[in-house]
Amino acid sequence: MKSGIVLIGPGRVGAAISKRLHEADHPVVAVIGRNQQRASDAVDFIGCDPSLATTDLTLARRGKIVLLAIPDDQISGMAQRLQETIGLSRETTLVHFSGLQPANIMKVAGSDCATISIHPLLPFADRDMATASLTDCPCAIEGDSIALPLAQELVGAMGGKAFHLDTDAKALYHTAACIASNYLVTITASARDLLVRCGLDQQQAMELLTPIQRATSDNLIRLGPEAALTGPIARGDVGTVNKHLLALKEKAPDFCGLYRSLGEQTIALATASERLSKEQISKLQKILTDEDGADSDC
Repeated sequence: MKSGIVLIGPGRVGAAISKRLHEADHPVVAVIGRNQQRASDAVDFIGCDPSLATTDLTLARRGKIVLLAIPDDQISGMAQRLQETIGLSRETTLVHFSGLQPANIMKVAGSDCATISIHPLLPFADRDMATASLTDCPCAIEGDSIALPLAQELVGAMGGKAFHLDTDAKALYHTAACIASNYLVTITASARDLLVRCGLDQQQAMELLTPIQRATSDNLIRLGPEAALTGPIARGDVGTVNKHLLALKEKAPDFCGLYRSLGEQTIALATASERLSKEQISKLQKILTDEDGADSDC
């Protein structure tokens, strides 16, 4: 029989993951939240017995697997409380879902509980969408070597694909995830806001951006970043880049820094794809890095 699972933290991440585990016949034996309503809502979403929703942290003793789906800065304190005050069984495995924090932040001196981290490489903006997207989702696993087979089992039950990550690589790994997901949202919002300054409303702007972003994503998947890159920098079109900077200086100076920073990284990518001459690279770098040059002090 599979070990009982206790969920602490009935938010989007915890609810989505627990639902997939429940559907894979991993018994959820308690869902613990800060208030009864949130716990009950999560239990309803997961599809398990309504009586399992609780605010009683002592019920964490019911599980051999305790999932800490809580904010990063609360993980260590909660793990300490569970082991030193609540008193978990020595056979218990603690699991957190932070992409940044190592599993060993849940370690407590004198406790034999194993610790692992599982990080689905997935945005959890909506729990229904996230639950569906867990299928084939890459999941970084890290922690006690003795418990890594359990981590792989849980990822498989969630429908994901596990890959092992070294503990000292987690911060850089999470930075990459942040750039790929969070900053993509920020860049999209920036493009939307520039279109609004062209006279469009926000909804229309998003409708216009969606097709080009979908096509770009398809190109990235099929071709990789170097071959998927298009646009004026990839062409070495210094004049167009200069006109962009002039337009930003006049109508959206608050976006100059973002454009310059992204432009510098794009030069590096275009250079790696061997599409630019040395002269083009030099001119592009000057126009993007010299705030007083190339007819623009944007």
